[in-house]
Amino acid sequence: MRWRDFASLPALPDDYFDLRSGSRCVHFIGIGGIGMSALAFALAHRGHHVSGSDAADSPMLAKLREAGVQTFIGHRAENLSPDNRPVDAVIWGSAISPDNPERAEATSRGIAQWHRAQLLAHFVNAAKFSIAVSGTHGKSTTSAMIAHILDKCGKNPTALLGAEYPPFGSNVRLGDPDLVVVEADESDGSFTLCKPTLAVVTNVEAEHLENYDDSEDELWRAFKQFTEQAEKTVLNADNEELSRRLGKTGVLNFGISTPTDLQASAVNQLAGETLYSLQGASGGRRTGPFRLVVPGLHNLSNALAACLATTSLDVEADDAAASLEEFRGVARRFQFAGEANDILVYDDYAHHPTEVQSTLSAAREFLQRPITAVFQPHRFSRTQQMGHLFGPSFEAAERVIVTQLYSAWEEPIPGVSGRIVFDAIQRSFPDKPLFYAETLDEACALVIELTQPGDAILTMGAGDIGAQPRRIVEELQRQSARS
Repeated sequence: MRWRDFASLPALPDDYFDLRSGSRCVHFIGIGGIGMSALAFALAHRGHHVSGSDAADSPMLAKLREAGVQTFIGHRAENLSPDNRPVDAVIWGSAISPDNPERAEATSRGIAQWHRAQLLAHFVNAAKFSIAVSGTHGKSTTSAMIAHILDKCGKNPTALLGAEYPPFGSNVRLGDPDLVVVEADESDGSFTLCKPTLAVVTNVEAEHLENYDDSEDELWRAFKQFTEQAEKTVLNADNEELSRRLGKTGVLNFGISTPTDLQASAVNQLAGETLYSLQGASGGRRTGPFRLVVPGLHNLSNALAACLATTSLDVEADDAAASLEEFRGVARRFQFAGEANDILVYDDYAHHPTEVQSTLSAAREFLQRPITAVFQPHRFSRTQQMGHLFGPSFEAAERVIVTQLYSAWEEPIPGVSGRIVFDAIQRSFPDKPLFYAETLDEACALVIELTQPGDAILTMGAGDIGAQPRRIVEELQRQSARS
């Protein structure tokens, strides 16, 4: 589906799902996905009977079962009769094709089928106050920061996040259904279904253009629709194009280098923390200093967005910033995996050239030690479109290992592989130690061989590389015990 297909999807009827309590029987196809699982948790918590299937078992499915959700491994028509109950609705995501056995069975039975984005928009649009966070980078961290602030400041939000946030125990916080925080996905255009009280846009870059007719202008049109459907918008004033393209009445701005509604000043990046003060419009009263322990100026920008967004709910910016001193990040966003033999291992979801560059630069400043980056390119289409842009992104790494790409659900494209990224890095840094691994097993063995005490390892990518950091730590620990 392309973004205009989503824009034309109907909204769920106002009374279709009672988001306070309910008794519908709802089946999710691909329930283990990060967006699908959050919605499944939320409906189960409200009393609906929830079931779902996925291609393979996972820790997320285990958490869903603990929450009372019936799960099936594999997609089969008979899954649409959980506990011999008639299914009222089937929820599907963009990766699920119409010929999926469960979708086909739902069609033959006349069962209502709704895209995941339609259900998410139902949560957003039915709430008395909702905050939807979108942008090419930073939306998972920013939405988690907003939920964290509201939680710590006694506002009891419901939050549907695009990553697991450890203090919540999952990717969802279940609270007041009339105060909702969501991550709104721009990748396929589905965020245009959301009509939030407050829209937050962290940044916009050309990505996923296959869903926007390969046109940056179409991408910007989608963001414009998203922001125009909100009562207020929070924008990053450091990005001039955001203000030019999306600025309108009701805009609140944040920035680091730009004097605006909420600005960070006296910024001091140290090993393990960033110190900063807050300053209001027109150089108003400065407060602070405050401390942020997630690394990089990009995370300081995310923090400003979160602090400014929550002021619309009568949270003082000072209180918001103070609460973020406890924020340790979401899963797979510069997540500490362990240490052995004075080698630190971290993991990050970065898979876009800008994300990779920002994460590595922040990691070097934060850790102040040599970094070996292990990068798994993501998707054939993205690698074909953007693989050649990755070269300069790895400047901050001491050495780099590139693996074969992770396809997601895409069919192979002839001539497209992780070698495209490898070649781009080699062109940018011909003298940098650079290695290619066809498998993750090979990459793990190589990184263990290359690193020395005092180094750091950073695994990066949106695919299955996220399962490797713990494995690397365990092998380093075994080697340390033998020495």
